[in-house]
Amino acid sequence: MENFKIAVLIAGSLFILFGYLRFITDDSGNVNLNNYRFTGGILLVISGMVDGTRDIAKRLRSKNALSAIAIYLGILLFYIGFSIQ
Repeated sequence: MENFKIAVLIAGSLFILFGYLRFITDDSGNVNLNNYRFTGGILLVISGMVDGTRDIAKRLRSKNALSAIAIYLGILLFYIGFSIQ
C-alpha cells in the first residue's frame, strides 16, 4: 500500500508541474526569466487558473483550461495520496 501511495503522490506532483510549466511558457515554449526571477510566475499561474476555470465552465478547450485541469487533478491526487492509510 505504501508503494501505491508514493506512486499517487509522484503522479500528483507531475500533474502540478505539467500545469505550472504550461502556464509560465509563451506560445513558442520560452520562459522569460527576468519576469519570474522572484515570484516564480505565481501571478501568471493564478491568472491562468482563473482563465482556465472560466474556460472549463464554458466547456472550451484552451491552453489555460488544459493546464488548470492538470493542476486540479494533481491537487486531487495529493489529497488522495495523503488520505491513504
